[in-house]
Amino acid sequence: MKIYKLLISMILALSLGISATGCGNASAANAAEKKQASGGEENEEFTIRIGVNSLDNNFLLKILDNHTGFLKDKGINLETTEFAAGINTIDAITTDSVDIGLFATYAGVNRIGNTLGNSELRAFAMIDKTANYALYANPDTVKKPEDLVGHVGVSQSGVVFEYYYGELFNQYGINPDDVTIANVSSVQEALALAANGGGDAYWTAAANYSKFEEQGWQKVIGIDDLGIYMYTFLVANESYLDAHKEEVAKYLEASEEGFAYIDANLEEFADWVSADTGLDRDIFITDWNSKRHEYSFEQEAYDDLVKVKDWCYENGRFDTNYDISEYINTDALQLYKPESVSWSAN
Repeated sequence: MKIYKLLISMILALSLGISATGCGNASAANAAEKKQASGGEENEEFTIRIGVNSLDNNFLLKILDNHTGFLKDKGINLETTEFAAGINTIDAITTDSVDIGLFATYAGVNRIGNTLGNSELRAFAMIDKTANYALYANPDTVKKPEDLVGHVGVSQSGVVFEYYYGELFNQYGINPDDVTIANVSSVQEALALAANGGGDAYWTAAANYSKFEEQGWQKVIGIDDLGIYMYTFLVANESYLDAHKEEVAKYLEASEEGFAYIDANLEEFADWVSADTGLDRDIFITDWNSKRHEYSFEQEAYDDLVKVKDWCYENGRFDTNYDISEYINTDALQLYKPESVSWSAN
């Protein structure tokens, strides 16, 4: 009887051992599959350094994270450095001061065209498409586009305003040589010129319309009147995107979740923005609602890159034409949200 009981115990122990081992292997396999699907450990922490402009999406995500820990709770340490324009974030990428920057179409294709021999820059996600830019001017000197002749148009070197002026001159038959272009480094400098009569006109975003109106300037024309949209892209070096594809994909996903949180809590978030930046909360809400807050890379975004690149080449902004598709890398976006990637080189 003792031998019989001993045999039964051994069989049960062996059976339980096999069962436990089998469950353990299944759990390990499931975990491995989950890790492979997500591109890494689910809670693995990482730091991402982003160059931002005031009130752009990543700037606002930093405010959200500071108040709620939204990204920190997902294992993402977001470090931001603010710059006056997107072109400055590209400079920061080249000096390894940030991992990710942003550019409007013109600034990006122009910079690439002037650094073809050593450019690693790759656009990897479109973040915005907007027509909320307008030419504001001193009504004493410029009431309509043709009045720019003989006056001073204020711009910023290497940014999309150069393209806006170019299209304006082309569509209204203005000789560029008849307009003096004075470059500033920021909208604050443009406002200073507006205040002291140092310039006659300046392209600006909707968030700054009221600031120029306070100086007595008035809207002359919007980019929508010229048939133009401004596309904005996130950009990084190819080597960074290749080495950190999974982390970038995770950040894109967390970002869109953050945008949804802001949408759902916009009134409260506007208070945080106002407290942190001094911007009027109603101006912020208007600006937020005028923009899109999701990542994609559609055919129209690619087509606009080609259009602006061709304009730059034909107007002497750089000497060698090139294939813009070679400077796009949507692998991380494809990993996160494949249905949002629909561009192809024609």
